[in-house]
Amino acid sequence: MMLTKTPQNIWFKLTFIAFSGFLALVFGLISVTNNPIFIGLAVGMVLGIFLLAMPKKIIWLVIFMGLATPALLDMAGHGFSRMLWAISMLALLLWVPGIFCLIRLNPIKEKHVPFFIWMAGAFVIYALISSVLNLHSLSELSGGFKRYFQAFGLMLVLATMMLTRKDMDGWLKLLLGIALLQLPFALFERFVLVALRGGMAAGGEATDVVAGTMGANLQGGSPNAIMVTFVLIAFAFVFARWKEKLIDTSRLFLLSVLLLTPLILGETKVVVVMLPIMALVLLRKDIKKEPLKYLPIFLALLLLTLALAYIYVYYMLDSNFVEAFNGIISYNVGTVGYGKLLLNRTTAMTFWWGLHGWADPMTFMLGHGLGSSYGSGQAAGHMAQIYPGYGINLTTISSILWDLGLAGLVLYTSVFFTAWVQVGNIWKRTQSKKIKADCMAIQAGIALTFLFIIYSDSQVNLLVHEIIIAVMLGYAAFLYQEQYQETLAEKLEEQRQEDFQEAPFKVEQVVS
Repeated sequence: MMLTKTPQNIWFKLTFIAFSGFLALVFGLISVTNNPIFIGLAVGMVLGIFLLAMPKKIIWLVIFMGLATPALLDMAGHGFSRMLWAISMLALLLWVPGIFCLIRLNPIKEKHVPFFIWMAGAFVIYALISSVLNLHSLSELSGGFKRYFQAFGLMLVLATMMLTRKDMDGWLKLLLGIALLQLPFALFERFVLVALRGGMAAGGEATDVVAGTMGANLQGGSPNAIMVTFVLIAFAFVFARWKEKLIDTSRLFLLSVLLLTPLILGETKVVVVMLPIMALVLLRKDIKKEPLKYLPIFLALLLLTLALAYIYVYYMLDSNFVEAFNGIISYNVGTVGYGKLLLNRTTAMTFWWGLHGWADPMTFMLGHGLGSSYGSGQAAGHMAQIYPGYGINLTTISSILWDLGLAGLVLYTSVFFTAWVQVGNIWKRTQSKKIKADCMAIQAGIALTFLFIIYSDSQVNLLVHEIIIAVMLGYAAFLYQEQYQETLAEKLEEQRQEDFQEAPFKVEQVVS
């Protein structure tokens, strides 16, 4: 049967040929530039388009490349670190299947999305509306959107796609493997890269390069705290499963050594706060029920915290606890600026408060738009350019206050509060020890996320941290859906049993 050459078909062919020719020209120009940034973006776009039909493959690539390769790209130098943009593009492409699954899902038969995912979606919509109302430039808006939501698509597909337990267990094993990979990278960075930056005599300016696979910037500013967060969350999963007797003690000990050793190779003082928070979240219910059994474990984790504090202060900083404590107070809650910045983690918030109020309710509640507080120099957002060297985006909370206002901050934190509550409800309802353990570990991760809101801006700026959060919330949504399906199956079975028991009476009524 011959197809007629309609005008629509002819225009489609002409458009396809023109677009193909344009892409061929663009990629040809990119190939001769020998620029790894452009080449990485082009490769990411081409691979992403082909992989859109296989979103699970994109998930594997984003998790592995996003968490396991940044340090290699940084150490390769010559612009290769910019190839992380290609990974970011792959992650952004997950918006497509995520939204498609969200639109076409049947909430009764297929998927029941938890409320915290809808809250996260509401935060995205709010951020766009706020930014359009305060539009400074399209480049600032697009850059800010990319930094805030580059891993949002990953969370969305995990929450909306029809995934199996086998799929999720595969990704959890991959994450554990990447967490174990932090040790060899941290060893190399500690004994090779630290020496290149002046050795231990240079203090924290040298040892911050120990960041595992999360990145190794020889000029400073490596994401070592994110490596610590990642290995602590991985340890939380292992410890929680051991507590439920799903892992034997010998395996716990081996995995603990491999996961926690990177903590003593670099100088990340926030560990002294993170470790007790994690321990308290993981053991709070058990200590309440059986204090004699679990209090010693909690005390052992506190002793580990003190040991890490001693190593950081006396060995790495060549100081003492009094001097270290006074220094930490001065550049966190005092008036001393953080590093070379004029503001610190506390004054970044008070500075915003002093410049905003009910006299200007729009910027107080809605902010100045996505990207307005980011960076420094010519590429900085328009508010960061007004206050150069201040560090108005030093933390997540200050970044959101400047970009999206008080309403944005409330909506952002509500996502994690809601996730905490819903994960707690899963823990109460399930009879599975594995799910109970994972729920406690997710809550430990959420607690560390709350800490990072006042510690760093990486949650709304750095891809590696956003991937960790996206997978954590995506897995929480998967557990919610898994329990919902189990509850639905139980109700259907109960209804079937009731119908079966009532059937003889209905037959008798028909006969009579």
